[in-house]
Amino acid sequence: MAVTKRRLSPHSLLFLLFNLLYFLPLLGVLLFNYSEGGTITALALDPDTAGKVALIFSLGCCAFLCGSRLGSGISFFGISAVDKTAQTAGLRLLRLNWSFPVVCSVMVSALLISKLLLIRAGIYSDYAFDTASMTGGIWSFSMFCAESVLFLSVAVLFSRVRRPVLWFLVLTLANGSNLLHGTRIFSMIAGVVFCFYLYVRRRFSWRIALAGAVGSLAVGYLVFLVRSNVLIDEQTFSLARIISPVMYEGVFSQISLIQTVRDPHLWTPLGSPPDFLLDAFYFVMPRVLLPQKDTLLFLDKFTYLSPMGGFSGYAQGLLYFGICFPLFYFVLGGLAAWLLRRAKDSSFWSVIYVYFACDFLFRVMRDGYIIPVKMLVNSLIILAFIALCAPSTLGVAPPERDLTALSAPPD
Repeated sequence: MAVTKRRLSPHSLLFLLFNLLYFLPLLGVLLFNYSEGGTITALALDPDTAGKVALIFSLGCCAFLCGSRLGSGISFFGISAVDKTAQTAGLRLLRLNWSFPVVCSVMVSALLISKLLLIRAGIYSDYAFDTASMTGGIWSFSMFCAESVLFLSVAVLFSRVRRPVLWFLVLTLANGSNLLHGTRIFSMIAGVVFCFYLYVRRRFSWRIALAGAVGSLAVGYLVFLVRSNVLIDEQTFSLARIISPVMYEGVFSQISLIQTVRDPHLWTPLGSPPDFLLDAFYFVMPRVLLPQKDTLLFLDKFTYLSPMGGFSGYAQGLLYFGICFPLFYFVLGGLAAWLLRRAKDSSFWSVIYVYFACDFLFRVMRDGYIIPVKMLVNSLIILAFIALCAPSTLGVAPPERDLTALSAPPD
């Protein structure tokens, strides 16, 4: 009997990639004593702590893959969630009409206006995290606009419009205004989305991956040089300096995990799941309705764990769920597989799936749980608004125009 070769689903590949992106820099500090920018001092990682961190990363990955496999409908320990014959036929493409450019124009204009209003906060001359300017109504509105433009760029890239790549690049360029105050996350996610697009079009290759990695590193380092106002010397373009944006991203965002692992008294064995639900509810609420919502968060008393910005998802997992944190990733994997199944029939769910795999899972690694939840809710609101203005936008494209590279059985 012939054996069917299975491969990992796209969301599983991305989740493993995101884990490597944030674990390898920690390993680099431990094994090679990487100390650029004080990383080795900030992390102070010892072998025992590194072993515990590696175990946490491994448990999260295994739980996610198990949840994805169960959710995909493939038999797992003798249990089948859905019909095994129900395979994913491919991503359906959006049909966008005249209202979509109008929505894009409004959101891009709002984004650029918000950037002008932020000038008075001084975020373009100093590191926003140090100046505590990453709060307030204007900042929140600016981030909402940026995430909305990012979501619209995902929608247009996976649509039937002419020149979708050009549309995507224009919207991504507009979102590049966030780099002026050092916010890289939107550009990073846009790069992941475009690689995902090439993958489903069967145009992704190792050469493209290498070129994309080098290009992203070059842009990231250039932004770092401009923002940090460093003096150009013979060490400026050394290998240690050039890879510093990747190392800073991986190391500084995981400081919270290192500290949480070192101090088990910060969290209880079963965590505090109700606080996760409350924090998600508070954070999703518009700041106009709940101006002081930050002080109501359970997580607010742990902000000192991450002095350099970002907050490890695994650290929040321990705080919210204790030793049961793998259950969160199991559910996350199952949800991703469910979205992939739905994407075969609906252009609405296709866009949500791409956004979930490329944006939500990335942010879970980098920013914890409640920020991705808020961004996902914002994106659903934007998509619902588009559907309300133009119901035909969510139609299904003919099969021959769909992206069918996802037809292999997931996981």
